Amino acid sequence: MDQRQEIAEGLGFGFVPNLFAAADANPEVQTALWQAFRHTMLRGELPRTVKEMMGVMISKTAGSPYAALVHLHALTFQGVEAPLLEALERGEVPAGVPRKVALLLRFAQEATRRPNDATLVQGLRERLSEAEVVEAVAVVGVFRMINCWTDLLAVPVDAL
Repeated sequence: MDQRQEIAEGLGFGFVPNLFAAADANPEVQTALWQAFRHTMLRGELPRTVKEMMGVMISKTAGSPYAALVHLHALTFQGVEAPLLEALERGEVPAGVPRKVALLLRFAQEATRRPNDATLVQGLRERLSEAEVVEAVAVVGVFRMINCWTDLLAVPVDAL
């Protein structure tokens, strides 16, 4: 299977999002982007929906439109209800989400605002397993990379 097909099938969208298509000219970079995304977002302890919500919060807080819009769409695809999506779109932690999810969304916001503040992880360590803490930090890292990538290259939002 070629990489574009793997990306399309792996994400479940049936197409290669512009995030990855923007790297078509450099297959090694495309592989690096895909592997980082796949291993962080599609695998692990935390549910994909929670990581997608974190991605929206990170992107909204950073003022990066591509990932915020694409991951809001992905959450719609995954059956997340409208009031929750509307709160995320405003950059707010939705009311009524489980405490663990609220904790992760607040962490995503604060880690975006204060990316070098190691004290932010302390609150996670009090309530999550170390594997979940590492994964949450990886989500922040992947979305910082995605936001930089899509913003600097002016990657157009996919026709959703």
